[in-house]
Amino acid sequence: MRIIRAAAPCFLLISFACSLAGAQDPPPRLEVFAEGGVSILNKSTGLIVPPPGNCTCPGPVCPVACILPPISGNVTSSFSKTGRLFAGARLRLTRHDALEASYSFSPNHFSVQQGTQSVGSAYNRVNLVSFNYVRYLWVRTPINPFVTAGVGTNRFSGPAPTPGELSGLVGEDNGWQIAWNYGGGADLVLQRHLALRLELRDYVSAQPSFITGTSHNIVPSVGIVFRLK
Repeated sequence: MRIIRAAAPCFLLISFACSLAGAQDPPPRLEVFAEGGVSILNKSTGLIVPPPGNCTCPGPVCPVACILPPISGNVTSSFSKTGRLFAGARLRLTRHDALEASYSFSPNHFSVQQGTQSVGSAYNRVNLVSFNYVRYLWVRTPINPFVTAGVGTNRFSGPAPTPGELSGLVGEDNGWQIAWNYGGGADLVLQRHLALRLELRDYVSAQPSFITGTSHNIVPSVGIVFRLK
């Protein structure tokens, strides 16, 4: 029994040394990941300009200015909070440096209000493609923290609004916009080819449609990383 008690610290020391040695091995160069999280978009304001008083419709197709809604003035937009799916791949250039390509989707619902009255709603999907640089701050332990920044494009889309307040202002999609993002997180290496990832990012772009200002999409997420080779 005394021999076992005396040997126990040695076994712990050897196990600790082996775990450090394993952590110091070069990480796999290629990995794919899938994450889920929350999509939180900020609201902003916009201005609806009334149509000119002398507007006439020359035929079956009227100019956009002639079919603007009968309201005018300042309005406020808002988005529903919803889930987000996020997937992509990373290529390790060195122990600390990596490049990432990713795609994410969230069903955020866009609506517009004037005061306390609802003006209408439109987009219910946000698609985003990003290309990022990733810097790992520490790779000598099973916990690998990192920071990241990148640029890409996003699109607000969904069914066209029914005839009403938003007719002539919002279509089926807002087109592709430039969007950049930044954030950070950490990988918890479970084994050489598997890790758990937690991160937080802010995706920044223009607000959709006629709404002015900057859109911030805050996304906390967690997922699985498959480290291939």
